[in-house]
Amino acid sequence: MKKCPYCGSEVSSSDLDFGYCAFCEMKIPYEDIQENGQRKQFLPESQPTLSDIKKSTPELMRLSTVELLFLLKWAREERATIYKQRCTFIRAMKQGANEFAEAEQYTFKEYERATRKCFVLENLVRERLGYYPFKLTDSYIQKLAVKTEESASKKMVIQEPKPLPE
Repeated sequence: MKKCPYCGSEVSSSDLDFGYCAFCEMKIPYEDIQENGQRKQFLPESQPTLSDIKKSTPELMRLSTVELLFLLKWAREERATIYKQRCTFIRAMKQGANEFAEAEQYTFKEYERATRKCFVLENLVRERLGYYPFKLTDSYIQKLAVKTEESASKKMVIQEPKPLPE
């Protein structure tokens, strides 16, 4: 039986792309409609990859919070690596190795790009959680994933009333 992912009520057919929940008074996209009181899943089928960091902001907005947290962790690591490379070039230039000026400019542009990507990811996470974690560890992300999975396990089912004794 087709159910609303928010309240668990039965969804009626509305049109080709949506069902309708009378309790919530809203259209529900068919891909969000659940079966038998199941809750909508927010965990991805698989973990994101490093190449996902390069996605545009609208593409990132479609990812789950857990995916965004993985990407933020990786983006911060990439930014730190670029920063260290830039510092190396700056130290060399201070010692007279001016041939690294072009490389320093390149790493600055890459650092700026990486920082802006971190800003995007932080703000997307902040929109969902109300904050973004200053320090991201694998254990933090794993705990959030477990909580997300556990919260989806309780079905939205209301028991029928028991008959009153006569």
